[in-house]
Amino acid sequence: MPDHTRALMRSITFVEPLPFVRRVIFISTPQRGSYVANNPVAHWLTRFVTLPIDMVRATSDVITLNKDAISLAAIGQAATSVANMRPGSRFIETLAAMPLAPGVASHSIIAVRGEGPFEDGDDGVVAYQSAHRTDTESELVVRDGHSCQANPVTIEEVRRILLEHLKDG
Repeated sequence: MPDHTRALMRSITFVEPLPFVRRVIFISTPQRGSYVANNPVAHWLTRFVTLPIDMVRATSDVITLNKDAISLAAIGQAATSVANMRPGSRFIETLAAMPLAPGVASHSIIAVRGEGPFEDGDDGVVAYQSAHRTDTESELVVRDGHSCQANPVTIEEVRRILLEHLKDG
């Protein structure tokens, strides 16, 4: 394939940790997908989204110049961002299985609406079970909807984490 296609494909398929990132905060992050991605309306809306021309060319190069290596039957349905966010999709399962880079601390702030056990809840977009990670230094459940960034409890937790990061400096 052409050098520009090879470079583009390498940049989107091989994740390289950024050496200056030492801490991440996940806020309402669908680690294992979002049940909203199963909604037929979401898939209908993807028909109106187009890929950048570089991606269209790269996809064409990969498919047409590698006929022996790639079977169109194996590719199946187009991998849209919505399809990739379905719980159980190959993309989201692969991403969820990837460990954080060594030396990177992580924290989760997970929104859950309403009362009751938060383990059974969701934020209107992401289920608690999808947002939960077992490898975080801290996890805080905020009783709110998916866009909980303006919640004072979320803001205070981000502040606490950033101050901890400064102290560990």
